[in-house]
Amino acid sequence: MSKSASLKNYFLSHRKVTNELIDKIEPEHFDYKPAPTSMSAKELVIHMLTTFHMFAASAAKQAPEPIHEKSEEDDLSKLADKYTDEAVKLIESLSEDSLNDMIDLTDIIGSSLPAEKVLEIAVVHEIHHKGNLFVYVREMGHTDLPLFIKT
Repeated sequence: MSKSASLKNYFLSHRKVTNELIDKIEPEHFDYKPAPTSMSAKELVIHMLTTFHMFAASAAKQAPEPIHEKSEEDDLSKLADKYTDEAVKLIESLSEDSLNDMIDLTDIIGSSLPAEKVLEIAVVHEIHHKGNLFVYVREMGHTDLPLFIKT
């Protein structure tokens, strides 16, 4: 299996769960925060989706522009599907050689990294916030939750 295929599978094993959790967030819970200093559920979801997109676009040497309009933020599930599809396209666009290309992320993380490592950081960031999302969804009253990864 190619590195990009492996990275795509790694990403999707987590994003599929993230998307299942997002599907459980009803509009009346968009403003839910477990603590006053926390992001709201809606802010957390948008942060997760747009941050992964920013890292994946950077790895693919593309401008990490938002791919949604503010008006689309009322349907988080649809937004998650849109960002997931775009992430898969970006990952699939990377050749084995381009995964070794250095990506300048000095402004964001203070260094340059190979594109492969940029994608790994993006997935780890998603995993971190997916854990947060599990807490949010549990606090919203959901008990039928997915496992941590999907294969």
